[in-house]
Amino acid sequence: MYLRSERMSPGFRVGVILSGASTKVAPCQLLEIAENKIREGMFLVIKTRANPDRDILCRVSDIKSFNEFYEIGDIWSEARRVGQKVPESIARRYVICELELLGYLPNMIEVTIPPAPGDDVYLLEETSELFSSIKKLGYSIEFGTIYGYEKTSIPLSIEALPMHVAILGVTGSGKSYTTGYLLEKLSSIGVGDNIVSIPGFIIDANGDYLDYYYAFHNNEFESGYHWIYRYVFPFSRASMSDSKSTNIKIDLNLFDYRELAELIIDYYRTLSGLELATSLLEELFRFISGRGYENLNYLFKSEERFESIVMSSFDELKQSYHHQTIAAAKRAIKIFRNDLDKAGVLVSRSEEATINFDLIDKVTENHELAILDFSVDGATGISIKMKQFIVAYLTILLYKRFVDYKMGKIPTSDGYNEARYALFIIEEAQYYCPNLATYPVGSSVAREYISLIATQGRKFGLSLILVTQRPIFVDPIVMSMINTYFIHRISPEDLNYVKRITGGLPRSIANRLTSLETGVLVVNGQMLPVQFPLLVKIPRRLIEPTIGRTIVSKYLGRRFS
Repeated sequence: MYLRSERMSPGFRVGVILSGASTKVAPCQLLEIAENKIREGMFLVIKTRANPDRDILCRVSDIKSFNEFYEIGDIWSEARRVGQKVPESIARRYVICELELLGYLPNMIEVTIPPAPGDDVYLLEETSELFSSIKKLGYSIEFGTIYGYEKTSIPLSIEALPMHVAILGVTGSGKSYTTGYLLEKLSSIGVGDNIVSIPGFIIDANGDYLDYYYAFHNNEFESGYHWIYRYVFPFSRASMSDSKSTNIKIDLNLFDYRELAELIIDYYRTLSGLELATSLLEELFRFISGRGYENLNYLFKSEERFESIVMSSFDELKQSYHHQTIAAAKRAIKIFRNDLDKAGVLVSRSEEATINFDLIDKVTENHELAILDFSVDGATGISIKMKQFIVAYLTILLYKRFVDYKMGKIPTSDGYNEARYALFIIEEAQYYCPNLATYPVGSSVAREYISLIATQGRKFGLSLILVTQRPIFVDPIVMSMINTYFIHRISPEDLNYVKRITGGLPRSIANRLTSLETGVLVVNGQMLPVQFPLLVKIPRRLIEPTIGRTIVSKYLGRRFS
């Protein structure tokens, strides 16, 4: 018999397999020394007698303690009822664990033969065994540590990034913190003697990533980024207070006429007869171009030119379209133009667009980061519909340019024609690619274009990273294209949906999803070097978040002390 004070060390025998094992799960009775020391989520190893060279890695998914003198309705019921002490020292006592079988060590091949009753169970000697035998493809990043094994970091393959990522979690669960931590890791990848970054574009809904912008310009953020930009709306508070920020200016001439017509109609979704109105606007732009007016920025910027040239041209097309279709198209294009003018994003003749192909070329070639600040500070007074349009605008440009990169049409400054790679991070993704069946946000200008990136962008090196607190509110087509999930604490209403889109999670993992502590998450998918999900703890970031932090106690103390 082992003494309870005896210390368990790696490789120590802790239990034995009982009858009823399958290739997925196995019951295990713990040795006395291991009782009260084995925890859910711990990794153990089954040494099979039938095949001594094929140990089985397993994870504790459930623990139950039994005592025959404490059964419901047993002979000791009356004694317990009146408060008498039960002689439990002579009772049969035991602890049973349910083990989730993960694979044969060292290559994590699927278990095909159940362990036999009587096979011994041991502590995993080294948690590094989980990853040491996995063949790495290209470069990887060390991401957090296995929960409960704080000395074991997790290698994530960057080759799986183009297959897209989702970071999920309710407010306060740590999802934005984790996104920042992932950004730090992807900005400091060791390549030989160099530190390089994967360039990126961020739709920053709440200003959560501005800490990196400020830290970079204060020389406090060491990374592979050569520059970090902050783009804000022209009439915002940030435009007036931050001299290093850049105003968002767009170029309507970058679209073909069909694309622009579709964008305008999508911008005003309450119209009827959408297809006819789209065709009418496309024909309108061709007619105007035929009159010598090819610069749409010039026409849209001035209300006078817009009315005298664009709106008056509808009269030339009235013979081909129903009057209701013409009226609808007029309303759509006028609202679109007025909203662009109000937001200040149209360029004049003396200005150049700041969000254009040149920016994408510069960011991707020089390994830079562009943050579109959609917070109250960077998008003061801007409607969600206008933000959706800017996201749609950028998404279309990214898709077009990355197709060109893949086809070798855009050489780098040193003359190379090659594919490029970039991150496209979208915070509060439910606003920009909503599931209209569950989240009628009122407008979804960007949804179809983000869906295009999700379904086809992976072929061209564009990595979509969606961050949301309600995954059920995100477009299901987009979510079905995600191949790696970082899951923080989620709402109970999202639990079944998350289990479904991830392809099913082990019960021991799924049962924790609604109660995970802040800073702990489940990682599942293609970026992992193993075929099963891991519970991960995120360490402190290099750049701690300050944007959006609230300290109510300090406020009260200052006001009323």
